Amino acid sequence: MPALFNYILTPSSKEEVLLDRPLPLSHRHPKHWIHITAENEEKLMFLFQKHDIHQLTIEDILNPTSRIKLEIFPNYIFFVFRGFHFERNQLTQKNFNFILTPNQIISLTLDYRDSIGDIIDQWKVNNKILARGYEFVVHKILDIETDHTLAITQKIEERIEHFEDQIFGNAKSLDISNVYSLRASLLSIKKGMLQNKEVLEDLEKIKNSFFSDEADAFFRDVRDHSLRILELVDSNIESISSALEAHIAISTRKTNEIMKILTIMTAIMLPMSLVAGIYGMNFRHIPTLEWEYGFLAALGAMGFLGILMLLYFRIKRWY
Repeated sequence: MPALFNYILTPSSKEEVLLDRPLPLSHRHPKHWIHITAENEEKLMFLFQKHDIHQLTIEDILNPTSRIKLEIFPNYIFFVFRGFHFERNQLTQKNFNFILTPNQIISLTLDYRDSIGDIIDQWKVNNKILARGYEFVVHKILDIETDHTLAITQKIEERIEHFEDQIFGNAKSLDISNVYSLRASLLSIKKGMLQNKEVLEDLEKIKNSFFSDEADAFFRDVRDHSLRILELVDSNIESISSALEAHIAISTRKTNEIMKILTIMTAIMLPMSLVAGIYGMNFRHIPTLEWEYGFLAALGAMGFLGILMLLYFRIKRWY
């Protein structure tokens, strides 16, 4: 992960941005892409001191939990797009910030992002994207992140299926907290993708000002992928709810089976306890008490009553 990752890119060049000077107001190429890894407000203010970038925009960029949105200013358009990272059942949300002007795109992130880093690292191959127009760079980043979110959703789906297999496979122990964590991740993805979809729809409305008609179909494709993710997320949430209901039903059934066995055992022992209690009463004269076979007779009576109770339960089909 590079410590510094700031570049100005054109179809024919890749130049590292130095943080000891402001960004150029214009560039020799009519359309170019500037990527900045935002570190703190002071450096951002210095970089944008000639761009007339609003203070609220900088605050939104530096806020990692800033709401996904699109804002139109007199000299630029600013929008935030939500990306996701999933590792060890933990979902991390990461914002991608974009500033669009008539002749340039500025992308800003709070740390290194693989999607942008891969595009820049392979610029000799990817420079053709910018040659078509900077809107295609925007599309490339959004498309990569949307596909990555789709892959995350599919990975969560696989873990839900594994949980379902454990439920119906009578696994001895299940980590329910893990399932609730997956559900929370899905809800976060759903919220983020709904807002991303709104931003994509807003971009379509203003495309004539900044984007070519050719790019319209590409952005619609990203929006369609967003809809697919939302459908998959809803399906996975329903699967989790169904799996949890099945788990509760199976657990309840097992508990009822245990209670039934314990109840039958208690019912069988009850007449035996009655016989033992009668012979345990503190009276001098109890029939058969001094009979030499009295003990065996008492055991036989208890055994007979136990077998009788078992036959009764069997006839009633209680076990």
